[in-house]
Amino acid sequence: MTQQSSPPRSRRRAGVRLAIGAALAVAGMAAAVLASEAALRLARFEYHLTPIVQVGWPDPQTIESRYADDPDLFWVTRDYQDKLRLARRTHPAVIFMGDSCTEFGAYPAETIEQLAHAHGIVVAGIHVAVGGWTSEQGLAQFRGDILALRPHVVVVYYGWNDHWMALGPTDPELYDARRLLWLSRHLRVVQLVLKAKMALAAKHAGKNRVPPERYRQNLLEIADTAKRAGIVPVFVTAPSNHVPGHEPEYLLRRHVRSLADVVPLHQQYIRLTRDAAAEAGAVLCDAAAEFERLPPPRDRYFQADGIHFTSPGDRQLAQVVSGCIAGALH
Repeated sequence: MTQQSSPPRSRRRAGVRLAIGAALAVAGMAAAVLASEAALRLARFEYHLTPIVQVGWPDPQTIESRYADDPDLFWVTRDYQDKLRLARRTHPAVIFMGDSCTEFGAYPAETIEQLAHAHGIVVAGIHVAVGGWTSEQGLAQFRGDILALRPHVVVVYYGWNDHWMALGPTDPELYDARRLLWLSRHLRVVQLVLKAKMALAAKHAGKNRVPPERYRQNLLEIADTAKRAGIVPVFVTAPSNHVPGHEPEYLLRRHVRSLADVVPLHQQYIRLTRDAAAEAGAVLCDAAAEFERLPPPRDRYFQADGIHFTSPGDRQLAQVVSGCIAGALH
């Protein structure tokens, strides 16, 4: 049996030179980063995603004045953490997710009341909705905050902000950039990289905040994750009072490229909600279809924007949603 010979001395020397060269390269890069960091700090350069992030609503000023920054969700209501602490203590059976229709609507509380009065189901419920959110934030919220609460039912109501026009990066692009957020809190160099990424993405502004396929995938992921945890997902389609040719003018300023896009866009995302519910086996609460069947005029159910509900609209929606939840629990 022959003994394996040691590597030639020349190969050992080459390996040492390679290691020294790599170490010098790393040291050079570290020195360059430190020098850049020092220069940026001397120049007082700072860049933060929030409240700079631009969406149709809330605008940066509203984010700063009305909401609170969140490292994972970008912005949350000022009482958001209090709500989560309360939910951890009380273990509500029903949790309502969504955007401003849910945050500012009375239908979550009225749904809980109607469950008791009309269906004999007495449960506690809480909403953790935030104005301006899309399904992208909803998915992050579900994974990070709601899943651990283990409600019996989660009511998911998105589909408005998702199809509005991105004024800068799309929501998926923002979430890709979010990976740099922790480092950006400590390094101005990373803030500079983040700003460059956002500027590059902004050049393609005008796309939907959440593209159609991404919206469907977000809902599928919420439903699949919920079902694996024993939570019943209820998807609500968003009713609308928009009529072709009479779309609210304000939507043209920050939300759509053309008013003619408003109704087709919303109908597309309603269909995606229905498709996702069917594919994932979630409970479909087709409130959009139910409101279409109401006798006209339907103006009494909607505020002037054709999106948010009046008090009669909240009651009507609560009647629909409570029926869906009751059917899911029986």
